[in-house]
Amino acid sequence: MAKTTTEIDTSSAFYPEPFPDGLPVIDLARISLAKLIDGDEQEAALLFDVCKDKGFCYLDLGSHEKGVKLAKEAEQVHQAAKKFFSAPVDEKRKFKTRPPETGLLDTGYRETGCDAEGNPNKMEMVNIAQSGFFSGKEDYELPPFLAPYETLFRSILRDANEIHNVILSILEKQLRIPAGTFTSIHKLTQNSGDFVRVLNYPSPRDGKPLADPPTPPHRDAVSVALLFTWQGGLQITNAPNEYKRLDTELDPEESWFYVPPLPGHVVMNLGDVMHIMTNGLLNSGKHRVVTPPGAQGRHQRLSVLLVARPWAEAKMRTVDSPLVRPGQYLDSDLTAREWGREKVLRIIGLADRANYGKD
Repeated sequence: MAKTTTEIDTSSAFYPEPFPDGLPVIDLARISLAKLIDGDEQEAALLFDVCKDKGFCYLDLGSHEKGVKLAKEAEQVHQAAKKFFSAPVDEKRKFKTRPPETGLLDTGYRETGCDAEGNPNKMEMVNIAQSGFFSGKEDYELPPFLAPYETLFRSILRDANEIHNVILSILEKQLRIPAGTFTSIHKLTQNSGDFVRVLNYPSPRDGKPLADPPTPPHRDAVSVALLFTWQGGLQITNAPNEYKRLDTELDPEESWFYVPPLPGHVVMNLGDVMHIMTNGLLNSGKHRVVTPPGAQGRHQRLSVLLVARPWAEAKMRTVDSPLVRPGQYLDSDLTAREWGREKVLRIIGLADRANYGKD
C-alpha cells in the first residue's frame, strides 16, 4: 500500500535553513519508487535514460511504503548521529577502519582533519559493514558508542538492499540480460563490502566555507548508492564525464552545480561498477561535497549513505547485452574485491596529494 510524503519529517530538526535562491543547481529527474516496484514500463525506461546520462536522480520514496520505511530509518540514523558523533574522538578512533587492502573502508571510523584542540573540523564518518551482520563469516562487534543502534543499522541495511535490487533488476530488463545477472551478486548475505556510512561535516568555526571540499571530486566505487542529505553541499559537474582509472583532472569551478535536498526523496546514483560492467553504456557521475551554501553553512551537516557493491568474488566483466558494445572495459580479469581495492587506494592517494586529508 503506497503512502505519501507527509509521513516524512520536513521539520527544522532535519532542514535547519532553506536552501538559498540564486545558486547554480542541476535539474535531476524525479523517479517514483512505487512505479518502479509496480512494473511501470515508462518509469523503468526513464530510470534507464538517467543511468545512461547523468547517472544521478531523485528517487521518490514517499510514493511507496517501503520507501517511507527507509526514509524514516534514515531519519533515525540522522538523529542517532547527533549523539554518537559527540563521543570523544579517542573513543571513536577505537572503532578501527580495516585497511583498504582488505576492507575497502567498509568498517570503522575516519576523520579528514582536526583543529588545534584535536576535534574533527572537516569531515568524519563511521562505516557499518553489511557483511559484518549478515554474511555469517565475520566476528563483528560495534563499539560502545555505536552498539545501541545495531538494530537500526541492521534494519536500514536490509531495507536498502531490497531497494538497490529493485533498481538492479530493472537495469537487467532494460539491458535485455538474464534476470539475476546483477541481483545474484548483490545479495544481503554475500561478502560484498556494502555498508551504511554516516557522515558528519562540522560547521566551519569561522563561519566561512572551507577552501577545499571536505569530500573531493570522485566517482563511487559501488554499483548503486542512495544518499540521504538534508542540507546543500552535494555538487555534480557538467564537465565531460570521461571515466579514467587514474582521474587527476580538476573540473572548472563553473562546471559544478548543487543538488538541493528534496524532502521525501533520496539521491540515487550509479557507481563505477555499472559503468565497467556495461562497457561504458551506463554512467558513473563525478561529484563532490562542499560547505553548505548560505545560512545552511552555520549548521552541522549529517548525511546517510547506503551503497551496494558486488559479491567480492564476482568478476568485473562486461555483460552480454545487445545494447552493450563488444569488448571488455578493463584489460584485466579483476574480481570486485581486487578492483575495489585498487580504486579506493587511488582515491586515497589522490586525496592525500590534493591535501584533502586521508579520504
